[in-house]
Amino acid sequence: MPSISDIIKNKTTRDQARTEQRQAERENLSAMRDGSLDFITSDPAYYQKYLDLQADNIHCSVGNVALTMAQLQGATRIGSTSYWHGLGRYVRDDAMNAGATVFVPPRDRKYRGYFMGSYYDISQTTGKPLPQPVPLEAKGPRMEAALAALMDQSPVTVAESRDIEAPALYDPERLTIFINPDYSHGAVFAALATEIPLARAHDRGYNGNFKREFYALDAQSAGYMVCRRFGVECPMPEMTEHVNGTYNGLPPSTRGEMLEKVREAAREIGNGVEQTISPRQQERGSQNRRHSR
Repeated sequence: MPSISDIIKNKTTRDQARTEQRQAERENLSAMRDGSLDFITSDPAYYQKYLDLQADNIHCSVGNVALTMAQLQGATRIGSTSYWHGLGRYVRDDAMNAGATVFVPPRDRKYRGYFMGSYYDISQTTGKPLPQPVPLEAKGPRMEAALAALMDQSPVTVAESRDIEAPALYDPERLTIFINPDYSHGAVFAALATEIPLARAHDRGYNGNFKREFYALDAQSAGYMVCRRFGVECPMPEMTEHVNGTYNGLPPSTRGEMLEKVREAAREIGNGVEQTISPRQQERGSQNRRHSR
């Protein structure tokens, strides 16, 4: 019969083995995330798939979207079990062990860091149908309200000008976004959604290294995600030329941080518009986001 000392030693050995296993799993998951981030920021076609998935899941962090792409091919709408419960849906029993392993914050906020959890695609769930977003129409009160709310997200003056050959254009010299009223509401919305991130990057002139071409991919990506959120037609970013040039030579951590800034800009701008045109839906979305980092 083992002694008390032997029992204690055995427990210590088991605890150490579990700790080492969890650490190895975290390191493997981090490596998978980094590999996916490298792929996203190196391959234009994969970057396009990332933008669509991130835009449709703007509440999810870049790292977790990258991990989902590496594990769940064809995913469209993703989240944790808590996220789906908040929407009246539940992960099917046969899918519980087939989710994407991701990093999730602890439920108890007194704990720091992230734990490993699971994301599931909507195809792995069942329950209440999700409400379908109502796209912004080309004209009408809702589009007008959305445009006004979008203008409110600009950190600089918004002014009218028929001298520009575009629906909207940020002028870094005059710290002004000019809008050409001869274009349609939808075209102005799409252009403005891209020019606002550019103006934010310039930081009212305090960013002395600002160059439009350097921030073009980020601004176009943020604008695309905002437009996709509201069903406004918007061209994909000019990825073939810019993806490799923007991220070339950068470590995965820096790539992830840059993508996270783009996501955050798109989320903030989109939330500002959403709060104006659908305030109750925005409030429910804020509650759901707490469960789905």
